[in-house]
Amino acid sequence: MQIYAEVFATGERLLSEALSELGFDDAKSLTANSSLSAINTLPCKRSEIVKLPASHPQEYGLADGEALSAMSVRPLASAYSAATASITETGPGIFELRNSQFAVKVTDGAITSLYDLNAERELIPKGKKAAQLVIYDDKPLYWQAWDVEVYHLQSRQELSPHKVYISSSSSAKVSLTIETKISDKSWITTTLSLPAAIGNAPSAIEIEADIEWHETMKFLKVEFPVDITNTEASYETQYGIVRRPTHYNTSWDMAKFEVCVHKWADLSEATYGVSILNDSKYGFAVAGNVMRLSILRAPKAPDAHADMGRHTTKYAIFPHAGPLTHATVRKAFEFNNPLRIVGHQSSTAADLAGQPTPSTKPGVLSAFKILGADNLILDTIKRGEDDEDVSRGELPVKKGHSVIVRVYDALGGKSKGVLSWGEIKVKKVAKTNALEDEEEDLSAHMLGLDGASGAAKGVKIELRAFEVATFKLVLED
Repeated sequence: MQIYAEVFATGERLLSEALSELGFDDAKSLTANSSLSAINTLPCKRSEIVKLPASHPQEYGLADGEALSAMSVRPLASAYSAATASITETGPGIFELRNSQFAVKVTDGAITSLYDLNAERELIPKGKKAAQLVIYDDKPLYWQAWDVEVYHLQSRQELSPHKVYISSSSSAKVSLTIETKISDKSWITTTLSLPAAIGNAPSAIEIEADIEWHETMKFLKVEFPVDITNTEASYETQYGIVRRPTHYNTSWDMAKFEVCVHKWADLSEATYGVSILNDSKYGFAVAGNVMRLSILRAPKAPDAHADMGRHTTKYAIFPHAGPLTHATVRKAFEFNNPLRIVGHQSSTAADLAGQPTPSTKPGVLSAFKILGADNLILDTIKRGEDDEDVSRGELPVKKGHSVIVRVYDALGGKSKGVLSWGEIKVKKVAKTNALEDEEEDLSAHMLGLDGASGAAKGVKIELRAFEVATFKLVLED
């Protein structure tokens, strides 16, 4: 824990220094005179409800803007008056959360109904409970910290909450807090939230969990039964997708009862699907129509104290019309990379009325985009390792200045698109290997996206299914 604390402290210090260099103040130093912006580190536009710091009178604001930029933050009411969420207690222990997209019924701390208002579709099978916490005995035959045996599924036990109450009734985001006692020493507090839906932007049911964990050879999971039928489920891994059966028809299928997953898992039909997003838990399973996320284990060998103590995590239910698409990929990126609220000191009172201050307008990075292919993800933007002004002398120095851009296909299909760099002056584009050695000159495919003559603003690119491609943009002197 001490090592983790040092890592986090170092990361926060470096981030604060970087923000200061760019002219921003971090959250700790914001005042009522700070104009607010939201830092978007993702390669796509975003429009989200954000919680504002205590230094400002409004509790929530609307952040929207371009990719890789400092986005403006406005009061939610003036920015989008139709964006509202509500929560009501309809009976003892029964609550309804609602926005313009979903109606969610929670009974005794679990979701018993999730209704898509636009699709007119109920997603929770009758009599089933989603976001239900369950605990198992976890006693593998050999290696406690590594092995999980399929027979542990026979020891399933539901955890019932001892307290459920409304913790936020803001029209921007409503929340229900569920307190559950696991044992005399362990407990979990989950906060189930539904934000207001902003226009056509898809929303998700978000769940944050605060856990005190002191168990012995137990396995904590959360279940999501859904009214979706498919023999295969999809699990995101870095730069790709793993697909596994949802049945135990053979011994091979049974051995795949848990799968590694990074940011999302998805079960979809041709016309509808449900994705479960997560930000820090990587074991997942789909059996039949039950989606199950692994949260914590409690092995006692080789480390008797493994995973003991306080944990925080979050996950979300993201229903979507149609099969698995780029919408899940983008939503998972947003869920794992929340907007960071920063400020810029001004001489006026808190300005949430519109545009960013000059120092917070989108910078050079916001010029980079992928056009014409939603499944292509702009993953990395960096300087060339061996450029003369940044080289450490370990490899031959290359004259000039270049930018390295890494792109990958997230859904598994051959794709064509355009890598755009806006007004940045680029004289040459080459496809490289991972070591940034040039392999193919793409300069002949450069084009001006506005149709006018003059400096090129992009280059045509083509990727194979799940290909990770690296491009080198050589800048004009």
